[in-house]
Amino acid sequence: MRTRIQYALRNINRNRLNVTITTIGLSMALASTLIIFLFVGQEHSYNRFHENADRIFRLNYEITSKDGTRGSNILVKPELAKALEDRVPQIEHCTPFRMGYMAQLDLEEKNLGVKLGIANQEFFDMFSFNLLKGNRNDLLVDPTDIVITKSLAQKIAGNDSPNYDELIGQSLDFTFIKDVSFTITGILDDVPRNSTLDFEAMIPFDYEGSFWESNNGFGNSILFYELKKGVDPEQANKLIYAEVKDFYQEDIEKSQKDNFLQNSSDCFRAFALPLKSLYLDNTVDGASYQLTGSRSQLRILTIVALLILFIAFSNYIILTIGQFFKKAGEVSVRKSMGGKNIDIFKMFLTENSITILISYLVGGILGYVLIPVFNHISESQIYFNLVNIPSLVLFAILSIVLLVVLTSLIPVFIFRRVKPTLLSTKRLFAGKKAGASQVFVGLQYALTIVLIIATISINKQTNYLKNKSLGFSEKNILSVDVRYLNQSTAAVLRDMLQKETGVLNASLTNRDFFDGYSTRTFKVSGSEVLTTYVFKADHYFIPTLNLSLLAGRNFTESNVVESDKTIIVNEEFARRMKFDTSPVGRIVDDGNSKYTIIGLVNDYQFLTSREKIEPMILYARTNMGNGYSSVLVKYNPQNLDKVIAAIKAGWKKIDTKESLNYTFWDKELESRYKSEERLSKTILYASVIAIVILSLGLFGLTVLISAQRTGEIGIRKVNGARIAEVIIMLNSNYLKWVLYAFILACPIAWYLMHKWLEGFAYKTELSWWIFALAGLLALGIALLTVSWQSWRAATRNPVEALRYE
Repeated sequence: MRTRIQYALRNINRNRLNVTITTIGLSMALASTLIIFLFVGQEHSYNRFHENADRIFRLNYEITSKDGTRGSNILVKPELAKALEDRVPQIEHCTPFRMGYMAQLDLEEKNLGVKLGIANQEFFDMFSFNLLKGNRNDLLVDPTDIVITKSLAQKIAGNDSPNYDELIGQSLDFTFIKDVSFTITGILDDVPRNSTLDFEAMIPFDYEGSFWESNNGFGNSILFYELKKGVDPEQANKLIYAEVKDFYQEDIEKSQKDNFLQNSSDCFRAFALPLKSLYLDNTVDGASYQLTGSRSQLRILTIVALLILFIAFSNYIILTIGQFFKKAGEVSVRKSMGGKNIDIFKMFLTENSITILISYLVGGILGYVLIPVFNHISESQIYFNLVNIPSLVLFAILSIVLLVVLTSLIPVFIFRRVKPTLLSTKRLFAGKKAGASQVFVGLQYALTIVLIIATISINKQTNYLKNKSLGFSEKNILSVDVRYLNQSTAAVLRDMLQKETGVLNASLTNRDFFDGYSTRTFKVSGSEVLTTYVFKADHYFIPTLNLSLLAGRNFTESNVVESDKTIIVNEEFARRMKFDTSPVGRIVDDGNSKYTIIGLVNDYQFLTSREKIEPMILYARTNMGNGYSSVLVKYNPQNLDKVIAAIKAGWKKIDTKESLNYTFWDKELESRYKSEERLSKTILYASVIAIVILSLGLFGLTVLISAQRTGEIGIRKVNGARIAEVIIMLNSNYLKWVLYAFILACPIAWYLMHKWLEGFAYKTELSWWIFALAGLLALGIALLTVSWQSWRAATRNPVEALRYE
């Protein structure tokens, strides 16, 4: 063994150029693959830390409106949890749950914003959140119990090491709940980063407060249930779905009678999603405020990582085997002296093991060092404690073994049936000796061209979404958070800002397009039914956003009262309601009240540009839905500093303990497309890495083939061949395979990008120039890579070349 290692090290030193090329390429591929696999593994880890995650499901349902439109939702009545526990014996635990509320704790000197959740006692029996202090059986038992997290405990105590014993039993007051104090009965560790359930405090559903009343017919709570051990999920879920439909039967019949639901037996269908899949498969309506990922993007990143590995592995195999051909003479001597195939295998195995282990070690270190760079590019964070490290180690071990064995066996199989006398001649390498290598190069270039096309296409689509006209003026708008102020105080702040220099307009609304949405179902004339997005706004909303009033009038101050029954609709609402003439003056009904349409505005993009423009209504009445959440301030950018100073001064004048928070709309709009930008950047860098690895391999292959054709080049030059002719001869085969690669890559890239773009309501075209540019880039890279070495071989003195041979 020692002798073989020494011999392998001498060979590595003798072939430094080849070893350096293969090591750099393999290390770069392993580093980038490691980072991508860490990120993908982390994304797949969400909700898996719960002990019984395999048995926990979230209830969802799908309804079919009168017009045939299907919509899914997760919001149900909290009473359904108790009904299912009583009716379905396969259920171990069942709890309603609400989150997404930003409540304000009323502390002595200031108010503290808290992410508030609501559940029942079984929540902590079902989910494995770590309890630091308190008795799990005593959590959320009384209507005024509250459970807080470690970070909230630190904020309340004012230090990083609070005394939990002193906090247990302490009373907490919320600003929106009058005359009720909550008692701390438990302190949890902070919610893990890979949890879709996010909260800082939890209170029980048993608290009887008007704040918790449902605002739609089917409810406004999420429902989780855990099945008993050994229960078949498929059979249990079928029973649960039937019980859910039975629970809602009266509501379904009423909605059908009022022409809101389709009059069919399948207008309501319950279904469930496993807890483990919520993060990546959470596309159900009503779940927009929950943390979600993108399974399609993870698949793309995984494919990109595997493509990079394929390019690096095939490079290594091609160059390593090509280098071993130079040892044909040595193998001939060994076989002539009685050497066996196993001895030749061990010789290759030792050398391969050393170079591959070095590559993996360098790749692992490089990957670890570059993780902060990836975090910056992707605007995310990789945490090692959230990733299944043993699976990555196993993958590394298996890939090392596969690569070492493969690169050691292939030359043995090539040499084993060749006579030693033939091994000592050049005839072994005659004919199409580079054919297999060039096929691999062609495949590598095809994959690289696909990556280049994907990079350009994704970047083009992202820019299209960011620059697409939204139908309103989104520039120079500030959104001031007033969700914790009462409506009259918020109006006072708006009126003060209206008078300030630099403020062009200011408006109150309950949605600023970035914090979720509300929907209601409307019908007209007892026939047409439409599920519609609804926004609460004052009479300054339309001029603040510079919306176009196409017909009718705007709200006036007299409409901003509790009894108002007027609404303004967009073009899509009128179109879907099939109004033949102007909708102004038409009456629509939401099942509780009738409203008169007084105005028609242009369609504008209140959802992201991934989604098509939907029907929308604006209402001004103050007692409909929740209070105002934002003051939208349209400002002159030249007076921005004065405007911000005026907002701060106005906040002090209204005398509130709430902290001032404001955001710029242009930055919020850009953040809507972070996932596309992250994907575009990641694939761009992956493409660069693939190109570098491919170029290194192509350069190394050119060096090997040029060396093998030294005699041929010398003879051609002696016979009068010019340098340009020799360069063309050496380059032509590579350029031919680049052309084949382009022909192969174009339909593959077109199909993949076409499928990706199907997820967007508004999309750019896959223009011909994208494919042409990718082909030209691939051709240019190939020419730059091989031409230098071809020029060196072509300009070599033919006498020296023939003497070498």
